[in-house]
Amino acid sequence: MCNFSESTRIEDVGVDVIFFPLALDISPEEVNFLDKFLSSGGKVIVTAGVGPISQTLKDFLSSHGIIVAENMIAKTNLNSKHKIRKTYVHVPSGNFYSAFDIESSDKKVLARWKESDQVAVGGSNEIAYIGYSWGQNVDRDDDIKVFLGALDFFWRDITTSLAMEITEQEYKKILRDINIIQKEASSVIHVSEQLDLSVPKYQLKRHYENGQDFINEFNSDYLFGNYLPARENAESAKNEFSIVYALGVPLKNVEIRAIWLDRGTIVGMKDAGELSSYIKDLSRVGFNIIFFETINAGYSMYPSEYLKQNPLISGWDPLKVAVEAAHSSGIELHAWVWTFAVGNSRHNLLLGQDVGYTGPIISEKGKNWALTDKNGALRIEMQPETWISPANPEACNFLKTIFSEIISKYEVDGLQLDYIRFPFQKKYTQAGFDLPTKSAFKTASGKNPTEEGIVNKIWIEWKVKTVSDFVRDISAELKKQRPGIKISAAVFGIDRPLRLRTINQDWESWLLNKWIDVAYPFYYSFTKGEIQAKINAEKETVSFSGIIIPAYNLRILSIGELAERITQSRNSGVLGFALFAAEHLNNEKKNLLKIGPFREKAEYIPYNHPLVSSQKLLDEFSVIIDKFAAGKNLSVLSNSEIQKEVYLLTNELNNDFKSFTPEKIADIEKKLINLQLKVKDWLSLEKYLDRDQRALYISTYLDQIRTLVNYMKSK
Repeated sequence: MCNFSESTRIEDVGVDVIFFPLALDISPEEVNFLDKFLSSGGKVIVTAGVGPISQTLKDFLSSHGIIVAENMIAKTNLNSKHKIRKTYVHVPSGNFYSAFDIESSDKKVLARWKESDQVAVGGSNEIAYIGYSWGQNVDRDDDIKVFLGALDFFWRDITTSLAMEITEQEYKKILRDINIIQKEASSVIHVSEQLDLSVPKYQLKRHYENGQDFINEFNSDYLFGNYLPARENAESAKNEFSIVYALGVPLKNVEIRAIWLDRGTIVGMKDAGELSSYIKDLSRVGFNIIFFETINAGYSMYPSEYLKQNPLISGWDPLKVAVEAAHSSGIELHAWVWTFAVGNSRHNLLLGQDVGYTGPIISEKGKNWALTDKNGALRIEMQPETWISPANPEACNFLKTIFSEIISKYEVDGLQLDYIRFPFQKKYTQAGFDLPTKSAFKTASGKNPTEEGIVNKIWIEWKVKTVSDFVRDISAELKKQRPGIKISAAVFGIDRPLRLRTINQDWESWLLNKWIDVAYPFYYSFTKGEIQAKINAEKETVSFSGIIIPAYNLRILSIGELAERITQSRNSGVLGFALFAAEHLNNEKKNLLKIGPFREKAEYIPYNHPLVSSQKLLDEFSVIIDKFAAGKNLSVLSNSEIQKEVYLLTNELNNDFKSFTPEKIADIEKKLINLQLKVKDWLSLEKYLDRDQRALYISTYLDQIRTLVNYMKSK
């Protein structure tokens, strides 16, 4: 909402509806303006904020019939069935929602919380209140639907008049974008028929026809000026064609299919039986790796000798239950641990603690352990976490002791390092001015840290190295303690120069030095094209010498976008993908995975059996190229000599894998690179014949095999 002064006039604003999101407080000037705005026939929609609500705002809402008692923390997952659009609103534990009622002559209740029967969305003819923190950790599509549905419910069809006009130029662009995805979907169907792939043909046809229907509705709505449904139908068309793509690509029997099982979902489980059943359900969906949130905000999710157990868990050991349930279901369970971030203000509110509480580690060890900025602030740039310094040897040894405890007490398959970095920093809000960090830098460089100039450049490089040194040391210690344990890292997928400067995280070097087995870069808000460019750049940086698995945020992805991301991962030649997090895995997304990308179980997690996985991928590659060369309609147009060389190299590699010895790795890699070049020549005409999809099916296998061959070098 805008800031209003006493001189602001209603006619200056020029709107019919004012949106007041995440409302916690309101100024007297805003109260005065909104009262006048409502009296003039305007509409106001308010959503609950993240934190306690002020008395001034309560009084304003009360004067218009909205009686808010308090903003409460969701201790369990709440679902509300939206009466208009049948949308389920998922508010994870830790988020805020309002306990409120309505007292007005034109009282309207749109939705109630399923578990408590409290009002979830309600209002009147002039003001509406959405009783949860809109835009905060709720599935994006559901959030938007609730918002638009509320507008239409309280003020009939108002969204139609508010919808932004689609210009002729925009219409052509939207149609062009849809046609590109439709063409890709059509190509997938065609190639799947050519190759006689095991795909759900009925589902492919149904979703493709649905997409065509939505295109027709989009065109019709645009012509009649119904811009809101036109935009919705355009998005639906893209979703349907993206789903076709995900259902029609070849199955990958060698693949990482990972999901993060978050603290909120874990503490929401009533007991061990419910957690065990949930993990078995994730296995039935098709996941083969679970990252179990084991250390969060300085608390452990298990009874630890060194940390306080999360107070929201009592009387049982979720990590023990999770390991047993995962292994009985044939999937891996990795302990997901926060590393240098050891406190969180949002988590404090869950536990009824003061928002400024530093977390159990710093409060026990003392503030000399805390990472600070130049003003002594523990929270850098208003971020919710408190941190310990990677340059503090006492703190680092403490972390190593905790991580060692986890892998000694539990048969976890791996340990995933999260928050393995410094907090986000800008030029004049850099972290590391605490005494241990300053002293360590002074010892290393002979200089004091500064926020600009050549010394700052040296300081940033030193911080990058300090984080990397911790990764090196903890990896060596844990692998010595438990040979074979997999070490991975949840990292940021932002461009490397920016990442080194702002969070001091150089995960590519960790892969190149074999300190971690897998990196999971997060791609939060990037477009399809941006993600593809980043994956290509990252693969080039590590020269196929490390396993990079793209990670996607389930909360912000529509069903079509999820399908698109999975397909994109497979077409990029990486060895799988990971989804964050379980709390956002709704039934619709589960069903997509089960009927499409996960319709058959992955036989192998690639890093466990790199040689067998390489053989399996080469076998699948051989089958594909045999089919493309078998008949006139399938034949790849190329020089016959090149085709012969492709076959010869493929057969040689098959024989090398069957009689594999470590001494052959260098020769195998040379042959793979040669084969990639020959295949590129072999497929050079495909793009001119609109057969890019066929080329993708062939080339991605070789990228995957090359990554695994490099992975075997260190084993």
